[in-house]
Amino acid sequence: QKVRVACIGVGGMGFSDVRGVATEELVAFADVDWRSAERAFREFPRARRYKDFREMLEKERNNIDAVTVSTPDHTHAPAAAMAMRAG
Repeated sequence: QKVRVACIGVGGMGFSDVRGVATEELVAFADVDWRSAERAFREFPRARRYKDFREMLEKERNNIDAVTVSTPDHTHAPAAAMAMRAG
């Protein structure tokens, strides 16, 4: 059985983190810059797309087992804390 993964920040450097978990089931992506995230969206079209990671975690909380956080430093802690609180 594959781990169901949600990814926060999938453009730019975050794309390498997405590819690092590509053998698992990629459930959802959140990125504020959809132009930068386009490569991830194209390569993994089945992942649901969100602009706000808070909305993604709220809506997908029962569909995910793990979360990657690939955001600028000032949002690492809030995103990771919210993911952990969501279980």
